[in-house]
Parts: sequence; C-alpha cells; structure tokens
Amino acid sequence: MHEYWRTLRLFSPSLRRFLFSSALVTLVAFGLAAVLQNLYMLRLGFDAGFIGLVLGVGQLVWAATALPAGLVSGRVGLRWGIQAGIALYGLGLALLLLVESQPAEVWGAWLIGSQAIAMMGVALITVNNIPYLMAITGEAERRHAFAIFQALGPSTAFLGSVVAGLLPTFLAEGAGLSLDQPGPYRLALLAAPVFCLLAVLPLFGAERVRGELPSEATRAAQPAPLSLLLVYGSIIFLHATGEGAARIFFNVYLDSGLGMPSAEIGSIMGVAQLLPIVAALSVPLLLARWGTGYTLLFANVGVGLLLVPFVLGPQMLLAALSYMGVISMSLLMGTSRDLLGQQLVAARWRTAAQAVVVIGVALGWATIGVAGGWLIEQVGFYAMYLAGTVATFCSAGVLVAFLRSRQHPTPEGPSAQS
Repeated sequence: MHEYWRTLRLFSPSLRRFLFSSALVTLVAFGLAAVLQNLYMLRLGFDAGFIGLVLGVGQLVWAATALPAGLVSGRVGLRWGIQAGIALYGLGLALLLLVESQPAEVWGAWLIGSQAIAMMGVALITVNNIPYLMAITGEAERRHAFAIFQALGPSTAFLGSVVAGLLPTFLAEGAGLSLDQPGPYRLALLAAPVFCLLAVLPLFGAERVRGELPSEATRAAQPAPLSLLLVYGSIIFLHATGEGAARIFFNVYLDSGLGMPSAEIGSIMGVAQLLPIVAALSVPLLLARWGTGYTLLFANVGVGLLLVPFVLGPQMLLAALSYMGVISMSLLMGTSRDLLGQQLVAARWRTAAQAVVVIGVALGWATIGVAGGWLIEQVGFYAMYLAGTVATFCSAGVLVAFLRSRQHPTPEGPSAQS
C-alpha cells in the first residue's frame, strides 16, 4: 500500500488536471445522462424501440467519426481534441433539452440529431484521452494512472446517478409537476451541459501534446498493423454488444419491465457505479500478476456470466446484483482493453489503435441498441439479454485464440499478455 501511494505522488499537474476533467465528464455521461435521458424520452411518449434507434444511431456516428477524430488531433493536438469533444458533447445535450420547443412532428428527428452531435464529441474525447494519458505518464506510474482514471469514473458516476434519481422528484414537487411528465426530467438534465463546460476549463492548464500524423517514411518503416487491429476490433465489438445489453436498456427494464420508481433506479445505478472503485484500484496488481491480455479475458468471461441472470426472468434483486457485477467487470475490462490496445502497436499508431477500440465499442452498442430495441418490442427483454450473452462469450473465444497467437514481443516490447 505504501508503494501504491508513493506512485500516486508521481502524478504530474497535467495528469491531475486531466483526471479532474475526466471525472466531470463521467459524472454527466455515466451519471446524469445515463439515468435521465432514457426516462425523459419515455415521458415524451417514445417507446423502447425508438430509444434504441436514437442510441443506436448515436453509436454509429461515434464509430464513423472515430478515425476523423484521430486526424483532428493530429492537426490540433490531443488536448485540444479532448476539449473540443467535451464542448461538442455538452452542445448535443443542450440541444436535446430544446426538443419540446419544436413542433411535435420533428421531435424524433431532433432527438436523433442531438444525439448525433453529442456522439461526435464523444468520439473526440474517447479517441484522444487514452493516447493523451499515455503521453503524460511514464512507465513508473502508468498502470496506476490508468487505474485511477477508471476509478474516478465510477465515483463521479455514482454521485451523478444518485442525484439524477432524486432530482426529478425534488423538482416535480417544487414546480407542481407529475413524474409522469417530461418537465422534471428536462429540468434535472439542465445540469449536464453546465458540467461539460466546467470540464473544459481545467485542461487549459494541462500540457499540450501534439498528435502525430504518420509521414510517408514512417508509414514505410512502421506500417499500420491492419490485420491485428481488425481482429482486436472484432473482440471489442462482440464484448460491447453484450455489455451494451446491460447498460443501454437497464433503466428502461426497471421502469417499463418492473415498474420501479426513478429514485430507486438512480440509487441502483449509482451503487453499481460506486462498487467498481475497489476493483479499479486493484487493477495494477491484477495486471502485474496475470498480464494485460488475461486480465482482459477474465473480465470478458465475467461479464458473460453476469448477463445470464437477465435471461432467466424478471427478478428485481437478481437483476440489480447482476447489473452491479457487469459494471464492475466492465471497468476492469475497460482498463485492460485500453492498455492492451496501446501496447499492441508502436507509438505512432496509438491514436489509430484507440480509434479501433472506439469503433468496436460504438458498433457493438449500436447493434444491441437497434436490434435490442426491436427484440424487446417483439419478444421481450430476455431475448435481448440472451443475444448479448452469446455475443460476450463469442468475444471471449476469439480473445483466447488471439492471445495464443501472440506469444512473441509486440512493437512496444511486451507481449499481448503483458
């Protein structure tokens, strides 16, 4: 433990600023917006099928803009790319809240367009943040920095989720509104773009890191590892399909499927975000013992097993516990996934590797968003969760084959298991 805290003291001012900004963004993305956005659309009169379409289109935009986001950072720098992404994400959320001021016949298109703008911002954030974290850390503190980066997310997401669960009731009572109306949820969501603005400011004092565009000479010397990234991207895609089944529709499942009030939904989702903190802080130890690749495999299989109870039937307690477990494993998955992706390639291709991770996650969530919404409407929630479970175990199978094929050093030095 003494060694752990000694390493934390190595964190630079730029790293601390980056972590603080990231915490504010996750407070919005995995707290306020994660709880309230779907409930707001339900109160506007839209069903699970349309919500899945909105989220699915957003994921497709996220995937489509991932590689261009890497090119942008090559021109303006990684830090500026992150700042632009946060601002664009906040703009998309602000536009979403203006939907009721538009004619009712354009509400659907307005919501999809707002989500698309927000996800363009998410692409800029997610493609640039991991290469930026790699650039501002050294070998001594890197594993710990990745662990803290992942642990801060659940901490702020917990706070955001609990507040998001309580705010609609508080605002409804103060404004004389009903929780069956969209007003309380719209008012609660107003905090989201404000926090996005606040997240941009700390980064102005952080180190500027120039994104690099490969020259012709470097491309010849260090060709893009296309086949490697294609296989790795397929692993991420299949896992994200399963993880997305738990994440995207969980509040819809509790609200529409089990009739749970918003305060309890927020509490469950908040506790689920808080529990992984201990797991995140233990990540450096797991990475040192098992290696990055097999830590990733453990998390992958864990998510698959935790999805099984959702398939068995509508049990409120079991569903809540399974969701909490999925979020814990997903955090471990995210840390090992991002770190392994950066280790697999030469430094020149780190942004491209992260773009592949983003595309895999985005396409996986888009697939389960669109197909899952349809399955819920046509068959039921259990069919959607079954599809996610199968996809997750397929991801684990491909990952096993991938790890066995990479028993030699990577361009960065460590093997895929390291």
